[in-house]
Amino acid sequence: MASHPFILLFYWITEKINRIFSFFHKKTTENNYVINKTASAEEENVFLEDQDKETRLKYGSKSFSHSGCGTAAVFNALLSLGTPVPIADIIRHFEKHGASLFAAFGTAPQSAYRYLKKKGLDVRKSASRKNFRSLAESSDIIIFTIMNNRKKITRMLHTMCVERIPSLTSETDQGTGTFIVHNSHGREERYGSYDEMMACLGDGNGKADGVYMVGIRKEPGQTQPFPL
Repeated sequence: MASHPFILLFYWITEKINRIFSFFHKKTTENNYVINKTASAEEENVFLEDQDKETRLKYGSKSFSHSGCGTAAVFNALLSLGTPVPIADIIRHFEKHGASLFAAFGTAPQSAYRYLKKKGLDVRKSASRKNFRSLAESSDIIIFTIMNNRKKITRMLHTMCVERIPSLTSETDQGTGTFIVHNSHGREERYGSYDEMMACLGDGNGKADGVYMVGIRKEPGQTQPFPL
């Protein structure tokens, strides 16, 4: 069962509304695409680490710096996989297939899974707090949506790309290694375990809470099975 069903229901509904009325935003979407192609031309092979600085990028009815964390996470994940897609193309896709009320509330967490699945990637998903650790530790890359503060919904949500680098000293890959978080607190952050990462994300001091996670394998059929 989902740990935050009402949050996911909100995004499911608002994404559907956005898709139904996407025709009315077509001109804005294409205008944004032209702006974003120009603004991001020199940054396509660099991780997006601080969306607040990307003031030239547009996303839906908002600025990318305001609500672009979900699309930044997808961009960073694909860059890590060695199959980069221009951020302008990612934004244009999610403005039609994932934005919540034309990005007023960012991007529906569920839409990243569908996008990556259609690309033929080995992906799994979970909306349950009890499964997040096992999914993170059995993935090469995760796209993780969190509440910044579980007790204050007004602190909003944030979505990040996380790379897991296996430990070179471990004979078998059992979730050990380094978790590299992109676009967290405006920088790249590195943690030695899932627990350490969770203690520091969002508002810190263990206040963050997971909402939705997408796990990605670089190569299907690795030794440690994906959790169901």
